[in-house]
Amino acid sequence: MRPSLFFPRRVNTQTMHKLFTALVFILVLSSHSTLAQTWTQLPTTNNPPVRSNHSAVFDPNGNRMIVFGGKADVASESNIDVNDVWSLDLTTLEWQNITPISDSMPDARFTHNAVFDSAQNQMIIWSGQGAGLYNDVWAFDCSTNTWEELWPNGNGEGIPNQRYGTAAQFDPQGRRLINVSGFTTSGRFPDTWAFHVDTLQWSDRTSAVLQPAKRCLHTSCFAEDRRALYLYAGQTDGIPYLDDLWSLNVDAFEWEQLVASGAPPARNFTSIVYDGDQYLYVFGGQTASGATNDLWQFSLVAESWDAVQPVDSVPSARRGHSAIYVPSRNSMLVFGGVGQNNVRLNDTWEISLSFTTSAPKQTAPAKFQLSQNYPNPFNPLTTIEFEVAEFGFVLLKVFDVLGREIAVVVDEQLSPGTHRRQWDAAGFPSGGYYYRLHAAGAIETKTMVLMK
Repeated sequence: MRPSLFFPRRVNTQTMHKLFTALVFILVLSSHSTLAQTWTQLPTTNNPPVRSNHSAVFDPNGNRMIVFGGKADVASESNIDVNDVWSLDLTTLEWQNITPISDSMPDARFTHNAVFDSAQNQMIIWSGQGAGLYNDVWAFDCSTNTWEELWPNGNGEGIPNQRYGTAAQFDPQGRRLINVSGFTTSGRFPDTWAFHVDTLQWSDRTSAVLQPAKRCLHTSCFAEDRRALYLYAGQTDGIPYLDDLWSLNVDAFEWEQLVASGAPPARNFTSIVYDGDQYLYVFGGQTASGATNDLWQFSLVAESWDAVQPVDSVPSARRGHSAIYVPSRNSMLVFGGVGQNNVRLNDTWEISLSFTTSAPKQTAPAKFQLSQNYPNPFNPLTTIEFEVAEFGFVLLKVFDVLGREIAVVVDEQLSPGTHRRQWDAAGFPSGGYYYRLHAAGAIETKTMVLMK
């Protein structure tokens, strides 16, 4: 691990004490403990047609999941490529078809990528397979429900080949879509490319020092606070299922392989999300034994894997599904995919990412609670109330809709009981914000609105 990616360069005594406390907690967890897993199937209405190999993004501005394209079963036809756009309101749990009626829109496709640009309130899609292979880039304006082509389809010098089965993420600070590898007409490539959405230019960021092996059908997620893209699994020449995990520093474009024992079974067509703190979560996919519905947690601090065992009902085994992380709910949402006997799905499942464990030292406090701030909406002062059950270090941080840390409200040792802190948002723009409480291994997140 390169310490510069994860730890401050200057560490004072208080920070060292906190790191030591966290390390003790992590060492208990790293012995492959059994984590409790509780899934909920969301009672959604007006569901889209069943589909797989689509893309999905979380829209924090609209508090919704947006799904584009894939292979679908529509009316009497099955296994057809589509280019429709659907939105799931996470408050009402109602799906809405927001496909524009226009000749100017992406061709129907599957195994493409979609990312979300919160600053411009747009979903950006690129690559995929349909009538052929694609390397075009399109932006879907989530305010007007209209498409705009940012880059045309076609091969040429200084741009990535047409491809499918890629893995792309959006770096909001660098204002660029970052893509890794994929399958082209010339085979798989071990490359890394960046597309700058403001200048509309591609740049080849393939590392000459260390680069993940060429692959396709892999998955990725982005950690803005760590300035890192995480790449997982897929398939390569002669190896249908991979199980390697990589980290890309998106400022230096340097790769590092994260090696840990007890990794999940190798797979492709899977999904991965980052919880905004220190964990990656991998769900489902295709393994040598078939489609699976297992869930795995990877600690970026301890660099260790843990299986998350089911407690009650769980999503059926699937591959080619989509998954997003919802910060305001601290949860992962899974939609669609292909299950057993190649049956496509359109169900939506949610799992809270605040787990308890079987070992006594790993359980959350008996009384741990983060209350809704008041007033809400507010301008510019608001009060945040929380309760902790045991003496220890407590962190209360505020994040913007891009997941960037903008304020530390509490960073100290507190006694058990109820505490209140005030946050002054003077100097910050109107909009939605997240606040997250960490105490004794438990985490809770809520949203608030600054209205000037």
